Amino acid sequence: MGRIVAERVRGLWRGGAACLWLAGMAANALAAEPGTRPHVVLVVVDALRADRLGCYGFTENTSPELDALAAQGVRFSRALASCSWTRPSMGAMLTARQPRSLGLYEERNEILDDRFDTLAELLRASGYATVGATANPITNSVFNMGQGFDRYADSNVVLPWMGVQTVDGKTVGDWRREQLPFASNLFDKVIADVQAYPGRPCFVLTHVMEVHEAWRGSKSLTRPEYAARFKGRVNRGYLAAVRQVSADIGVFVQRVIALPGWEDTLFVITSDHGQGLKSHPHVPLSTAHGRYLYESHLMVPLIFYRSNGVLAPRSVDRPVRLLDLMPTVLDYLGLPVPAGLDGRSLRPLLEGEESDCGLPEAFVAETQYRAYDKVAVYVPEWKYIENRDRRNGMPPQELQRFGIAEDGKRTSELDAQPDVVARLKAFLTDWENRMPRVSPTPLKGDLSCEERGQLKAIGYLD
Repeated sequence: MGRIVAERVRGLWRGGAACLWLAGMAANALAAEPGTRPHVVLVVVDALRADRLGCYGFTENTSPELDALAAQGVRFSRALASCSWTRPSMGAMLTARQPRSLGLYEERNEILDDRFDTLAELLRASGYATVGATANPITNSVFNMGQGFDRYADSNVVLPWMGVQTVDGKTVGDWRREQLPFASNLFDKVIADVQAYPGRPCFVLTHVMEVHEAWRGSKSLTRPEYAARFKGRVNRGYLAAVRQVSADIGVFVQRVIALPGWEDTLFVITSDHGQGLKSHPHVPLSTAHGRYLYESHLMVPLIFYRSNGVLAPRSVDRPVRLLDLMPTVLDYLGLPVPAGLDGRSLRPLLEGEESDCGLPEAFVAETQYRAYDKVAVYVPEWKYIENRDRRNGMPPQELQRFGIAEDGKRTSELDAQPDVVARLKAFLTDWENRMPRVSPTPLKGDLSCEERGQLKAIGYLD
């Protein structure tokens, strides 16, 4: 089903907006010669907290390969996800639009609407071949997350609520009983696929799940040689999974660079969100992700590494957002950035300039995951959070200092800082007035009998 939907949306352009974008591309000197642009490889490590990597200050040996790439590239020290669970965050990352502007709130009957241009679509229109592979069923192409990809490999496992699903006539496995695909399998897949496009620049997206699955025991993706590490350490399984995926990414990077014509490749390594772990001992159900908007859930790594050494090594301390990734990649490649995006290009920061890049004074993140409803405003020193769901006895508002392990009302300074609260609350009110929530988009269209049967099986049609 995912491939059927992906074929329908693949390469479609929406009238005048696409024409204007293409006209801008033609006028751009750097965009005129596709062969001069690097390949682009985006690696998303699901549920990876920035502060569990050595290059972000962690003292355990979890990530030597990622640390080496960060040392040779540009590391953004404070990158904020737009949401603390996958599909809204990935949608925002790939479209440079806030999740509420995309209508992405909940897990089930919501897709990324065709009217939003993705990074893959824009790069494909500029001459890039586009190849993607995901281990996470939440970003399977049935949710329209394969927009713009010439080839997009779905996860071969579905979540229990998706029901029975078939791909190429074969029943897809149930997550309760089976493992998700390994990162190494995804890396093999995309390396094989890109070789179908010799002489063309390629955009590659891989979304790997080792860290997300660290807690699953025998169904985890952690190999025995890594599972045996970090004995006696808090969150041992998580650290072992980080160590493994770092090693696998290191091998993947070297394999990619060794491909003929791939000596010049821009790698972008990040995550869709973090993981609470044991950082919030008095906050119920905070160990995973999706339900809260603390730093552990939102602060993710963001590393740019270009294999030909053109991108000078540096660390950027200015706070940025995953929302800014799509316009940054386009701008860095010399391609025009579409108007009307919520994200901003960080190219000046990548190239060592002092610039505010047009970023807002405060960043907003939110989640509506599984009946939770929270919104947060982040500024350099503070986080103002509204717990609108009031679940688990959480206070209606929190004001937390940046850089601490938040613990609900125990660490909140709401009453002690009324001026800060008033300022951030006013910012949020104005932001929400300018950014109303749009309705979600269910899967729709003129479907065949086969498609209708598949959609009914996974809960989209009655």
